[in-house]
Amino acid sequence: MVTFTNARIFDGRKKLPGLHTVAIEGNRIASVSEGDADGDAIDLAGMTLMPGMISCHFHTDFYKFTLEMGVSGEPLGKELPPGVLMAIGVRNCGILLESGFTGYIGAACGHDIDAQLKIAIAEGIIQGPRIRACSAHIGTTGDVNDSVKWWRRFDSPGTDVFVDGPEDMRKMVREYIRRGSETIKIFVSSGHGGLPWPVPRNMARDEIAAVVEAAHMRGAKVRAHSATKEMIRECVELGVDIIDHGDEIDEEIIAMMAERGTFWVPSLRYPTCMVELGWADADLPGQIENVRAMLPVAQKAGVRILIGDDYSGVFRGVLEDDPLDHKVGDYGREFAFYGAIDGLSPEDILSWGTANAGEALLGGHDRLGVIEEGALADLIVVDGDPLADLSLLARPQSALRAVIRDGVLAIDRLSQEAAGSHAMKEAAE
Repeated sequence: MVTFTNARIFDGRKKLPGLHTVAIEGNRIASVSEGDADGDAIDLAGMTLMPGMISCHFHTDFYKFTLEMGVSGEPLGKELPPGVLMAIGVRNCGILLESGFTGYIGAACGHDIDAQLKIAIAEGIIQGPRIRACSAHIGTTGDVNDSVKWWRRFDSPGTDVFVDGPEDMRKMVREYIRRGSETIKIFVSSGHGGLPWPVPRNMARDEIAAVVEAAHMRGAKVRAHSATKEMIRECVELGVDIIDHGDEIDEEIIAMMAERGTFWVPSLRYPTCMVELGWADADLPGQIENVRAMLPVAQKAGVRILIGDDYSGVFRGVLEDDPLDHKVGDYGREFAFYGAIDGLSPEDILSWGTANAGEALLGGHDRLGVIEEGALADLIVVDGDPLADLSLLARPQSALRAVIRDGVLAIDRLSQEAAGSHAMKEAAE
Protein backbone atom coordinates (compact mmCIF):
# COMPACT_ATOMS: atom_id res chain seq x y z
CA MET A 1 0.00 0.00 0.00
CA VAL A 2 1.18 3.52 -0.84
CA THR A 3 -0.19 6.40 1.24
CA PHE A 4 0.08 10.12 0.59
CA THR A 5 -0.69 12.52 3.41
CA ASN A 6 -1.03 16.31 3.83
CA ALA A 7 -2.15 16.55 0.23
CA ARG A 8 -4.15 19.29 -1.42
CA ILE A 9 -6.72 17.40 -3.52
CA PHE A 10 -8.32 18.15 -6.87
CA ASP A 11 -10.60 15.13 -7.22
CA GLY A 12 -11.28 15.43 -10.95
CA ARG A 13 -14.23 17.77 -10.56
CA LYS A 14 -13.51 20.08 -7.64
CA LYS A 15 -10.92 21.07 -5.06
CA LEU A 16 -11.50 19.48 -1.67
CA PRO A 17 -11.19 21.78 1.36
CA GLY A 18 -8.20 21.33 3.64
CA LEU A 19 -5.56 18.61 3.42
CA HIS A 20 -6.23 14.92 2.92
CA THR A 21 -4.69 11.48 3.09
CA VAL A 22 -5.08 9.13 0.10
CA ALA A 23 -4.21 5.43 0.33
CA ILE A 24 -3.57 3.26 -2.75
CA GLU A 25 -3.85 -0.52 -2.61
CA GLY A 26 -2.97 -2.48 -5.72
CA ASN A 27 -4.10 -0.42 -8.69
CA ARG A 28 -6.98 1.32 -6.91
CA ILE A 29 -7.60 4.14 -4.47
CA ALA A 30 -8.38 2.46 -1.17
CA SER A 31 -9.45 5.52 0.80
CA VAL A 32 -9.64 9.31 0.85
CA SER A 33 -9.72 10.83 4.32
CA GLU A 34 -9.10 14.05 6.19
CA GLY A 35 -6.19 14.46 8.58
CA ASP A 36 -2.80 12.80 8.87
CA ALA A 37 -2.04 9.17 8.09
CA ASP A 38 -1.24 6.58 10.71
CA GLY A 39 2.12 4.89 10.17
CA ASP A 40 4.37 5.28 7.14
CA ALA A 41 3.18 7.74 4.53
CA ILE A 42 4.62 10.08 1.92
CA ASP A 43 4.16 13.61 3.25
CA LEU A 44 3.22 15.92 0.36
CA ALA A 45 3.37 18.98 2.63
CA GLY A 46 0.53 20.75 0.81
CA MET A 47 1.42 19.73 -2.73
CA THR A 48 -1.48 18.85 -5.02
CA LEU A 49 -2.55 15.29 -5.64
CA MET A 50 -4.83 15.04 -8.67
CA PRO A 51 -5.87 12.50 -11.30
CA GLY A 52 -3.39 11.93 -14.09
CA MET A 53 -4.32 13.96 -17.13
CA ILE A 54 -5.65 12.31 -20.29
CA SER A 55 -5.25 13.65 -23.83
CA CYS A 56 -8.43 12.87 -25.73
CA HIS A 57 -7.42 13.69 -29.31
CA PHE A 58 -4.03 12.06 -29.75
CA HIS A 59 -2.22 10.94 -32.89
CA THR A 60 0.66 9.02 -31.38
CA ASP A 61 2.48 8.48 -34.69
CA PHE A 62 2.10 11.99 -36.15
CA TYR A 63 5.48 13.49 -36.88
CA LYS A 64 6.12 16.72 -38.80
CA PHE A 65 3.06 16.26 -41.00
CA THR A 66 1.61 19.00 -43.17
CA LEU A 67 -1.81 19.43 -44.72
CA GLU A 68 -0.17 19.34 -48.14
CA MET A 69 1.02 15.75 -47.77
CA GLY A 70 -2.21 14.13 -48.95
CA VAL A 71 -2.78 16.31 -51.99
CA SER A 72 0.88 16.01 -53.00
CA GLY A 73 0.59 12.25 -53.16
CA GLU A 74 2.30 11.47 -49.85
CA PRO A 75 -0.48 10.35 -47.48
CA LEU A 76 -0.13 10.46 -43.73
CA GLY A 77 1.33 7.31 -42.32
CA LYS A 78 3.46 6.66 -45.41
CA GLU A 79 6.09 9.34 -44.85
CA LEU A 80 8.24 6.86 -42.87
CA PRO A 81 8.33 3.05 -42.52
CA PRO A 82 5.82 1.52 -40.08
CA GLY A 83 8.56 0.50 -37.64
CA VAL A 84 9.87 4.04 -37.47
CA LEU A 85 6.35 5.37 -36.89
CA MET A 86 6.00 2.83 -34.06
CA ALA A 87 9.25 4.14 -32.58
CA ILE A 88 7.74 7.64 -32.69
CA GLY A 89 4.71 6.27 -30.84
CA VAL A 90 6.93 4.71 -28.14
CA ARG A 91 8.74 8.04 -27.77
CA ASN A 92 5.49 9.97 -27.49
CA CYS A 93 4.14 7.59 -24.84
CA GLY A 94 7.16 8.51 -22.72
CA ILE A 95 6.61 12.21 -23.33
CA LEU A 96 3.02 11.87 -22.16
CA LEU A 97 4.10 10.33 -18.84
CA GLU A 98 6.86 12.93 -18.38
CA SER A 99 4.18 15.60 -18.91
CA GLY A 100 1.84 14.16 -16.27
CA PHE A 101 -0.53 12.50 -18.76
CA THR A 102 -1.35 8.96 -17.70
CA GLY A 103 -3.68 8.19 -20.58
CA TYR A 104 -4.70 9.01 -24.11
CA ILE A 105 -7.65 8.39 -26.39
CA GLY A 106 -6.50 7.78 -29.94
CA ALA A 107 -7.85 10.00 -32.71
CA ALA A 108 -6.49 7.90 -35.64
CA CYS A 109 -3.20 6.22 -36.42
CA GLY A 110 -1.70 4.11 -39.14
CA HIS A 111 -0.62 0.47 -38.98
CA ASP A 112 -2.68 -0.35 -35.83
CA ILE A 113 -0.05 1.46 -33.76
CA ASP A 114 -2.40 2.38 -30.89
CA ALA A 115 -3.53 -1.22 -30.45
CA GLN A 116 0.04 -2.54 -30.63
CA LEU A 117 1.34 0.04 -28.15
CA LYS A 118 -1.42 -1.03 -25.76
CA ILE A 119 -0.23 -4.65 -26.01
CA ALA A 120 3.41 -3.65 -25.46
CA ILE A 121 2.49 -1.67 -22.33
CA ALA A 122 0.28 -4.47 -20.96
CA GLU A 123 3.11 -6.98 -21.51
CA GLY A 124 5.58 -4.76 -19.64
CA ILE A 125 7.76 -4.31 -22.73
CA ILE A 126 7.58 -0.52 -22.49
CA GLN A 127 6.27 1.93 -19.94
CA GLY A 128 3.40 4.05 -21.13
CA PRO A 129 -0.02 5.59 -20.53
CA ARG A 130 -3.42 3.96 -20.42
CA ILE A 131 -4.68 3.83 -24.03
CA ARG A 132 -8.01 3.75 -25.79
CA ALA A 133 -6.89 2.53 -29.22
CA CYS A 134 -8.23 4.12 -32.39
CA SER A 135 -8.54 2.97 -35.98
CA ALA A 136 -7.21 4.80 -39.00
CA HIS A 137 -9.28 7.64 -40.43
CA ILE A 138 -12.14 6.09 -42.36
CA GLY A 139 -13.14 8.25 -45.31
CA THR A 140 -14.55 7.81 -48.79
CA THR A 141 -13.03 7.64 -52.25
CA GLY A 142 -11.81 11.02 -53.45
CA ASP A 143 -12.29 12.87 -50.17
CA VAL A 144 -9.92 15.54 -48.88
CA ASN A 145 -7.49 12.95 -47.48
CA ASP A 146 -7.42 10.91 -50.69
CA SER A 147 -4.56 12.07 -52.93
CA VAL A 148 -5.59 13.71 -56.18
CA LYS A 149 -2.58 11.94 -57.70
CA TRP A 150 -4.70 8.85 -58.30
CA TRP A 151 -1.86 7.06 -60.11
CA ARG A 152 0.12 6.96 -56.85
CA ARG A 153 -1.96 4.48 -54.88
CA PHE A 154 -0.12 2.54 -52.17
CA ASP A 155 -0.46 -1.21 -51.71
CA SER A 156 -1.19 -0.74 -48.00
CA PRO A 157 -2.90 2.15 -46.18
CA GLY A 158 -1.29 4.68 -43.89
CA THR A 159 -3.42 6.82 -41.58
CA ASP A 160 -6.37 6.91 -43.99
CA VAL A 161 -8.54 4.25 -45.58
CA PHE A 162 -11.25 4.89 -48.16
CA VAL A 163 -14.48 2.92 -48.14
CA ASP A 164 -17.78 3.42 -49.95
CA GLY A 165 -21.30 2.28 -49.06
CA PRO A 166 -22.87 1.03 -45.82
CA GLU A 167 -21.96 -2.64 -46.25
CA ASP A 168 -18.26 -2.01 -46.82
CA MET A 169 -18.28 0.50 -43.96
CA ARG A 170 -19.63 -2.19 -41.61
CA LYS A 171 -16.99 -4.64 -42.78
CA MET A 172 -14.16 -2.13 -42.28
CA VAL A 173 -15.37 -1.22 -38.79
CA ARG A 174 -15.54 -4.87 -37.76
CA GLU A 175 -12.05 -5.50 -39.13
CA TYR A 176 -10.54 -2.62 -37.17
CA ILE A 177 -12.24 -3.78 -33.98
CA ARG A 178 -10.85 -7.29 -34.62
CA ARG A 179 -7.40 -5.71 -34.82
CA GLY A 180 -7.77 -4.00 -31.44
CA SER A 181 -9.42 -0.64 -32.16
CA GLU A 182 -11.76 0.52 -29.40
CA THR A 183 -12.68 3.74 -31.20
CA ILE A 184 -13.52 4.16 -34.88
CA LYS A 185 -12.58 7.51 -36.45
CA ILE A 186 -14.56 8.83 -39.40
CA PHE A 187 -13.90 11.91 -41.53
CA VAL A 188 -17.36 13.27 -42.33
CA SER A 189 -16.96 16.98 -43.08
CA SER A 190 -14.89 19.78 -44.45
CA GLY A 191 -13.21 22.42 -42.38
CA HIS A 192 -11.01 22.98 -39.35
CA GLY A 193 -7.69 24.71 -39.58
CA GLY A 194 -8.12 25.82 -43.17
CA LEU A 195 -8.69 22.29 -44.49
CA PRO A 196 -9.93 22.66 -48.10
CA TRP A 197 -13.13 21.08 -49.27
CA PRO A 198 -14.98 21.15 -52.62
CA VAL A 199 -18.25 19.47 -51.54
CA PRO A 200 -20.68 19.91 -48.60
CA ARG A 201 -20.12 16.47 -47.05
CA ASN A 202 -17.68 13.58 -47.07
CA MET A 203 -19.88 10.64 -46.06
CA ALA A 204 -23.50 9.86 -46.80
CA ARG A 205 -25.95 9.60 -43.93
CA ASP A 206 -26.44 5.86 -44.40
CA GLU A 207 -22.66 5.34 -44.33
CA ILE A 208 -22.32 7.18 -41.00
CA ALA A 209 -25.29 5.25 -39.59
CA ALA A 210 -23.70 1.97 -40.66
CA VAL A 211 -20.41 2.83 -38.92
CA VAL A 212 -22.17 3.77 -35.68
CA GLU A 213 -24.35 0.66 -35.70
CA ALA A 214 -21.46 -1.69 -36.43
CA ALA A 215 -19.16 -0.10 -33.83
CA HIS A 216 -21.74 -0.02 -31.06
CA MET A 217 -22.72 -3.61 -31.82
CA ARG A 218 -19.12 -4.61 -31.01
CA GLY A 219 -18.80 -2.31 -27.97
CA ALA A 220 -16.63 0.31 -29.68
CA LYS A 221 -17.14 4.08 -29.82
CA VAL A 222 -17.17 6.38 -32.86
CA ARG A 223 -15.52 9.76 -33.15
CA ALA A 224 -15.95 12.10 -36.10
CA HIS A 225 -13.92 14.91 -37.63
CA SER A 226 -16.94 17.15 -37.95
CA ALA A 227 -16.64 20.89 -38.36
CA THR A 228 -19.71 22.07 -40.30
CA LYS A 229 -23.05 22.68 -38.61
CA GLU A 230 -25.00 20.25 -40.77
CA MET A 231 -22.58 17.39 -40.24
CA ILE A 232 -22.15 17.98 -36.49
CA ARG A 233 -25.92 17.80 -36.08
CA GLU A 234 -26.18 14.67 -38.22
CA CYS A 235 -23.42 12.90 -36.30
CA VAL A 236 -25.05 13.67 -32.96
CA GLU A 237 -28.43 12.51 -34.27
CA LEU A 238 -26.93 9.22 -35.48
CA GLY A 239 -25.18 8.48 -32.18
CA VAL A 240 -21.55 9.41 -32.81
CA ASP A 241 -19.89 9.41 -29.38
CA ILE A 242 -17.19 12.10 -29.77
CA ILE A 243 -17.32 15.21 -31.94
CA ASP A 244 -13.86 16.38 -32.94
CA HIS A 245 -13.50 20.13 -33.56
CA GLY A 246 -17.16 21.23 -33.98
CA ASP A 247 -16.20 24.60 -35.45
CA GLU A 248 -19.78 25.60 -36.40
CA ILE A 249 -21.49 24.21 -33.30
CA ASP A 250 -24.52 26.13 -32.02
CA GLU A 251 -26.81 26.15 -28.98
CA GLU A 252 -29.35 23.81 -30.56
CA ILE A 253 -26.67 21.19 -31.19
CA ILE A 254 -25.26 21.72 -27.69
CA ALA A 255 -28.66 20.95 -26.17
CA MET A 256 -28.84 17.75 -28.22
CA MET A 257 -25.31 16.74 -27.18
CA ALA A 258 -26.09 17.31 -23.52
CA GLU A 259 -29.22 15.19 -23.78
CA ARG A 260 -27.48 12.35 -25.60
CA GLY A 261 -24.22 12.39 -23.66
CA THR A 262 -22.01 13.27 -26.64
CA PHE A 263 -18.41 14.23 -25.88
CA TRP A 264 -16.79 17.24 -27.56
CA VAL A 265 -13.09 17.90 -28.24
CA PRO A 266 -12.84 21.56 -29.40
CA SER A 267 -9.08 21.33 -30.21
CA LEU A 268 -8.65 25.08 -30.70
CA ARG A 269 -4.87 25.36 -30.55
CA TYR A 270 -4.32 24.09 -34.09
CA PRO A 271 -6.69 26.51 -35.89
CA THR A 272 -5.51 29.37 -33.67
CA CYS A 273 -1.95 28.79 -34.88
CA MET A 274 -3.17 28.66 -38.47
CA VAL A 275 -4.78 32.08 -38.08
CA GLU A 276 -1.73 33.55 -36.34
CA LEU A 277 0.43 32.41 -39.27
CA GLY A 278 -2.00 33.70 -41.90
CA TRP A 279 -2.46 30.21 -43.32
CA ALA A 280 -6.20 29.88 -42.75
CA ASP A 281 -9.18 30.69 -44.96
CA ALA A 282 -11.39 33.72 -44.33
CA ASP A 283 -13.98 31.73 -42.35
CA LEU A 284 -11.66 30.30 -39.70
CA PRO A 285 -11.31 33.33 -37.35
CA GLY A 286 -15.09 33.50 -37.03
CA GLN A 287 -15.31 29.76 -36.37
CA ILE A 288 -12.70 30.05 -33.62
CA GLU A 289 -14.67 32.86 -31.99
CA ASN A 290 -17.82 30.77 -32.28
CA VAL A 291 -16.21 27.86 -30.43
CA ARG A 292 -14.87 30.19 -27.74
CA ALA A 293 -18.38 31.60 -27.25
CA MET A 294 -20.01 28.15 -27.22
CA LEU A 295 -17.64 26.50 -24.72
CA PRO A 296 -19.16 28.20 -21.62
CA VAL A 297 -22.64 27.46 -23.03
CA ALA A 298 -21.75 23.80 -23.47
CA GLN A 299 -20.17 23.60 -20.01
CA LYS A 300 -23.29 25.05 -18.39
CA ALA A 301 -25.52 22.67 -20.39
CA GLY A 302 -23.58 19.66 -19.12
CA VAL A 303 -21.76 18.65 -22.31
CA ARG A 304 -18.69 16.59 -21.47
CA ILE A 305 -15.87 18.60 -23.03
CA LEU A 306 -12.43 17.02 -23.49
CA ILE A 307 -8.80 18.14 -23.78
CA GLY A 308 -6.71 17.17 -26.83
CA ASP A 309 -5.39 18.50 -30.14
CA ASP A 310 -3.42 17.67 -33.30
CA TYR A 311 0.06 17.38 -31.81
CA SER A 312 2.61 16.53 -34.48
CA GLY A 313 5.25 19.21 -34.84
CA VAL A 314 3.26 20.64 -37.73
CA PHE A 315 4.61 24.13 -36.97
CA ARG A 316 8.15 22.98 -36.16
CA GLY A 317 10.60 25.26 -37.95
CA VAL A 318 7.85 27.82 -38.60
CA LEU A 319 7.03 28.95 -35.07
CA GLU A 320 9.96 29.52 -32.74
CA ASP A 321 8.09 27.65 -30.01
CA ASP A 322 5.65 25.23 -31.66
CA PRO A 323 2.82 24.69 -29.12
CA LEU A 324 1.74 21.50 -30.89
CA ASP A 325 5.06 19.69 -30.91
CA HIS A 326 5.47 16.40 -29.08
CA LYS A 327 7.62 17.89 -26.30
CA VAL A 328 7.48 17.53 -22.54
CA GLY A 329 5.06 20.15 -21.20
CA ASP A 330 3.37 21.03 -24.49
CA TYR A 331 0.23 18.98 -23.87
CA GLY A 332 -0.40 20.78 -20.58
CA ARG A 333 -0.50 24.18 -22.31
CA GLU A 334 -4.12 23.59 -23.27
CA PHE A 335 -5.38 24.17 -19.74
CA ALA A 336 -4.15 27.76 -19.47
CA PHE A 337 -5.13 28.38 -23.10
CA TYR A 338 -8.77 27.52 -22.38
CA GLY A 339 -8.51 29.15 -18.95
CA ALA A 340 -8.27 32.53 -20.70
CA ILE A 341 -11.86 32.17 -21.97
CA ASP A 342 -14.43 34.10 -19.93
CA GLY A 343 -17.13 31.97 -18.33
CA LEU A 344 -14.98 28.91 -17.63
CA SER A 345 -13.49 28.14 -14.22
CA PRO A 346 -10.17 26.35 -13.64
CA GLU A 347 -12.12 23.45 -12.11
CA ASP A 348 -14.24 23.19 -15.27
CA ILE A 349 -11.20 23.03 -17.51
CA LEU A 350 -9.23 20.59 -15.34
CA SER A 351 -12.25 18.26 -15.37
CA TRP A 352 -12.02 18.11 -19.18
CA GLY A 353 -8.66 16.37 -18.89
CA THR A 354 -9.50 14.24 -15.83
CA ALA A 355 -13.06 13.21 -14.85
CA ASN A 356 -14.62 13.74 -18.30
CA ALA A 357 -11.62 12.15 -19.99
CA GLY A 358 -11.77 9.12 -17.70
CA GLU A 359 -15.40 8.56 -18.65
CA ALA A 360 -14.53 8.78 -22.33
CA LEU A 361 -11.51 6.49 -22.09
CA LEU A 362 -13.20 3.67 -20.19
CA GLY A 363 -16.70 4.13 -21.58
CA GLY A 364 -18.31 3.95 -18.14
CA HIS A 365 -17.01 0.43 -17.44
CA ASP A 366 -14.84 1.59 -14.54
CA ARG A 367 -13.85 4.81 -12.75
CA LEU A 368 -10.85 6.79 -13.91
CA GLY A 369 -9.82 10.45 -13.77
CA VAL A 370 -11.21 10.93 -10.25
CA ILE A 371 -9.87 10.63 -6.72
CA GLU A 372 -12.44 8.59 -4.88
CA GLU A 373 -12.54 5.24 -3.14
CA GLY A 374 -12.44 2.35 -5.59
CA ALA A 375 -11.30 4.36 -8.62
CA LEU A 376 -8.29 3.32 -10.66
CA ALA A 377 -5.10 4.88 -9.30
CA ASP A 378 -3.71 6.96 -12.14
CA LEU A 379 -2.52 10.07 -10.28
CA ILE A 380 0.05 12.85 -10.32
CA VAL A 381 1.66 15.06 -7.68
CA VAL A 382 2.11 18.73 -8.57
CA ASP A 383 4.22 21.14 -6.55
CA GLY A 384 1.79 24.05 -6.33
CA ASP A 385 -1.90 24.64 -6.95
CA PRO A 386 -2.97 24.16 -10.60
CA LEU A 387 -6.35 25.73 -9.83
CA ALA A 388 -4.56 28.97 -8.94
CA ASP A 389 -2.15 28.71 -11.87
CA LEU A 390 -3.12 26.41 -14.74
CA SER A 391 0.21 27.08 -16.44
CA LEU A 392 1.88 24.85 -13.83
CA LEU A 393 0.69 21.90 -15.92
CA ALA A 394 2.79 23.13 -18.83
CA ARG A 395 5.93 23.13 -16.66
CA PRO A 396 6.30 19.50 -15.55
CA GLN A 397 10.09 19.76 -15.47
CA SER A 398 9.77 21.96 -12.37
CA ALA A 399 6.24 21.25 -11.05
CA LEU A 400 5.65 17.52 -11.58
CA ARG A 401 6.86 15.50 -8.59
CA ALA A 402 5.34 12.07 -9.17
CA VAL A 403 3.31 10.04 -11.67
CA ILE A 404 1.35 7.01 -10.46
CA ARG A 405 0.18 4.77 -13.29
CA ASP A 406 -2.14 1.89 -12.37
CA GLY A 407 -1.07 2.14 -8.73
CA VAL A 408 2.68 2.09 -9.46
CA LEU A 409 5.07 5.03 -9.22
CA ALA A 410 6.16 5.52 -12.82
CA ILE A 411 7.99 8.78 -12.04
CA ASP A 412 9.20 9.41 -8.49
CA ARG A 413 10.99 12.67 -7.85
CA LEU A 414 9.73 12.78 -4.28
CA SER A 415 12.02 9.94 -3.18
CA GLN A 416 14.88 11.37 -5.23
CA GLU A 417 14.54 14.72 -3.51
CA ALA A 418 14.24 13.09 -0.09
CA ALA A 419 17.37 11.01 -0.76
CA GLY A 420 19.24 14.09 -1.96
CA SER A 421 18.23 16.04 1.12
CA HIS A 422 19.32 13.18 3.39
CA ALA A 423 22.69 12.93 1.61
CA MET A 424 23.25 16.67 1.98
CA LYS A 425 22.42 16.45 5.70
CA GLU A 426 24.88 13.59 6.21
CA ALA A 427 27.60 15.46 4.34
CA ALA A 428 27.06 18.53 6.50
CA GLU A 429 27.39 16.42 9.65
